[in-house]
Amino acid sequence: MRTNDVRGGPAVAMRPGPWPGTPIALISVLLLSYLWLWHGTIRGHFFVCVGLYFAIGAWSHRRRGESASAIGLRLDNIGPALWWTVKLAGPLFVLPVAIGAWLGTLQPFAISAVPGALAWGWLWGTMQQYGLVCVFYRRFREQLGDGWGAALAAAGLFALFHLPNPFLTPVTFVSGIVACRIYRREPNLLVLGLMHALLSGVLRQSLGPDITHHMRVGPGYWEP
Repeated sequence: MRTNDVRGGPAVAMRPGPWPGTPIALISVLLLSYLWLWHGTIRGHFFVCVGLYFAIGAWSHRRRGESASAIGLRLDNIGPALWWTVKLAGPLFVLPVAIGAWLGTLQPFAISAVPGALAWGWLWGTMQQYGLVCVFYRRFREQLGDGWGAALAAAGLFALFHLPNPFLTPVTFVSGIVACRIYRREPNLLVLGLMHALLSGVLRQSLGPDITHHMRVGPGYWEP
């Protein structure tokens, strides 16, 4: 199947692989079981989960002959990717700030803490966006085509990992759709990771823990 990953650009080949639902199912079972069953039960649990996560993704890409550049690990389209991010994701940044100003929940942040928080947030956000767009969205496109169906399915699955947080679940569904649509136009994982980090920071500082529930998911949501 050939699809236009870059609007107005040349068609980018996507080689359908066998059982496109397999990597989706494997990563979903891995993450859900980690969140709800075995988080913290073994030494190095986080690194075990991350290793399996990327191993499944790499296997999926290798089966289809997808290069690092093809899945969005690239620098040549950073400018256009940033433009589409500002255009499509801009309201996601403006809205919580406006709501926070209205509710009086805007919180100051320490300038000295920004570089470290941004660096970790960018890494963490890139890891999450990898699963959303490079695995879920790409594999759903093989099954559902290049329309809205693949974006809705990928975003819905992404939101599932943020249960039972009643704030993050719908927010990640909407932002997941936006990320998939940006990726469809300009596939750049680094830009999406940066968007994820900045948006997380804006939500946290604009709305406060009473609304965001400290951005916790899984059983940790109920921790004091």
